Amino acid sequence: MANTGLWRWSAWAFLAVAGGLVLATLAGAAPVLSVVAAVAAFVVAGVVLVVRRPPRVTAWTSLTVASGSVAFSRVYGAVTGPSMTGGRGGLAGGDIRALVLYPALVIGLVLLGGTGTAADLTDSLDASVVTLGVFVLLWLFLLHGQVVPTGSRLAVSALRPVAIAVVLGALVRLLFVIRPRAPAIRLVVVGIVLALVGAIGLVARQAGYDVDGRLFGGGIFAVGFAILIATALLHPSSAAVPERRGEGRPSARLSRGRATLFIVLTLLGPLAWVTAVAFGQFDPGSPEDFGPPVLAAALIALLLLWRLSLLARVADRRADELGVVVGELRGLQAELAYRASHDPLTGLSNRSVLMERLTSLPPRRPHALLLVDLDGFKEINDSLGHPTGDELLVSVGRRLTELAPPGATLVRLGGDEFALLLPGTAEAGGLAVGGTICARLRLPYPSTQGELVVSASVGVTAGPLAARSPADLLREADLALYAAKAAGKDRAAAYRPDLAPPGLGFGVQRRQ
Repeated sequence: MANTGLWRWSAWAFLAVAGGLVLATLAGAAPVLSVVAAVAAFVVAGVVLVVRRPPRVTAWTSLTVASGSVAFSRVYGAVTGPSMTGGRGGLAGGDIRALVLYPALVIGLVLLGGTGTAADLTDSLDASVVTLGVFVLLWLFLLHGQVVPTGSRLAVSALRPVAIAVVLGALVRLLFVIRPRAPAIRLVVVGIVLALVGAIGLVARQAGYDVDGRLFGGGIFAVGFAILIATALLHPSSAAVPERRGEGRPSARLSRGRATLFIVLTLLGPLAWVTAVAFGQFDPGSPEDFGPPVLAAALIALLLLWRLSLLARVADRRADELGVVVGELRGLQAELAYRASHDPLTGLSNRSVLMERLTSLPPRRPHALLLVDLDGFKEINDSLGHPTGDELLVSVGRRLTELAPPGATLVRLGGDEFALLLPGTAEAGGLAVGGTICARLRLPYPSTQGELVVSASVGVTAGPLAARSPADLLREADLALYAAKAAGKDRAAAYRPDLAPPGLGFGVQRRQ
């Protein structure tokens, strides 16, 4: 903690001292003070880089190299003269600085943001769109006519218009990729902005615009950039890995802010072209004048199409994933519906299905309801165990399924009790089916405990449903089942009105 505080104090102290030297130069002091500030910034950045070895050291090294180019140009200018750009035949300190500064800035910004995530491509595409849009504006209002077609300064003069936009694009990509919360990152961002403002001001001055020569003619903004880079390296937050935005977000996500920015840049290009021509700021007389902005506009369109294709691809993938999820949900819904309407042991329908079928039958046609209860099941279940009892119930369910005629509804009501609904069947038909059930269920059942033998009693109620509720039918069939049990079991009995004792409700007799 003490070291952290010392580094933080050193950072702000250096910023105050070096910044004071620059302000003194602007106030009229000897220009050598800004030279001292630039050299000190480079030396401090280099020493801190070696001592601390911060994360993404290659990025910081590249930014330090950019700072060194500023220090070199200041020393070169102090020795050879104040001009930052040479004549048509040679390179001055500012030109040499530009050849090193811009590539180093781009490399440093790209590496500082990090690479290797799925969102890198889209972030780079978005930054490229911004770069080209800004380039069109700069070219129309400032940079056209600044390319020198002959002499040793051709590379530099051709580099400046493109380099300013590329550095800005690298800065935009950095802000798209990471969150600039750490003071070190904020200092870098401000430093890059100062370098860009100085470069644009220098080009504007060379283009004949009335700008302050003390600010833009002597590279003061570049010195400010070097000081801020050194301060950022001194600050303890440079020892932390920059926080990336939206970890885990879709790789082609397009935020509302970026979409708005793209729309503005797309519309601003043609509008700026018309404005520049209308007010005499841009008078294209050769392909060198109108070629670059036309090419940039075409590249913007291509990049936006590429971006839209990535969005469409993500949308298709999300649609496929959604289709899979919907299919899984439907399968789960079907499974839940099946479980809600079926007995988990035997796979037969449960009571809810029977009640639903009873309420949906034609009320004026005869229907038969059979209740089947196993005789002696409790003794087998208690003596041989529940697994054997469950095995027996499954076998009984299979036999009842084989006996159920087409259109019938077979359910397990619970325990060893089953129900069979026979639509369109009179009492005689119900008794016949009940007799068949008794005969079939009394046959031996093979099991892991040997052969098991049980019988079944069947209660039958039949007739139209016009004035009878499902509860009435169940009560009648239950009373008929009780009568079959009382008559000796292993038989089918039909419901008769005299089976219902006065004052007794459903199921009371069976529990006696």
